[in-house]
Amino acid sequence: MNELQQTKDLVAIAPGAIKDDAAFTSLVIDRNDFPGASYIEFKGTLGSIDAAMAQLRVMESDVKTDATTLGGAPTLVKDSTTKPGANDDNKTFVFGIDLSKQRQRYFQLQATAGNGAAETYLSATAVGYRMGEAGSSASRLGLLFAEYA
Repeated sequence: MNELQQTKDLVAIAPGAIKDDAAFTSLVIDRNDFPGASYIEFKGTLGSIDAAMAQLRVMESDVKTDATTLGGAPTLVKDSTTKPGANDDNKTFVFGIDLSKQRQRYFQLQATAGNGAAETYLSATAVGYRMGEAGSSASRLGLLFAEYA
């Protein structure tokens, strides 16, 4: 089986409104949606950005309040060491999470745009790799379509 067929993609931050000095709406990601995965990556894409991000991190919890809120007492998985800034238009970033380590059930990429003049655009996905159950079915992989060459 092609290794690309052993991944699953979910939306973490949907493409949407440009933000200025405000948090992006981030979906809570359930590790149970990635059965058998070895690791998860949050992959982000920046469009326009004119001020350093105020916040860019991944949090985890064993509780979720709703689709966009971690419950309980969320803990930090990883904070970005370098926040994207005004010269980072059209760049990408990745947070990788090793699932072989002790981890809680729910993850969330949290991002807050800096206070600038022209605002920030961001979208992101969560990708599970080396899934125990995979296949080429687009819906099973969390995709609109799946094509391989």
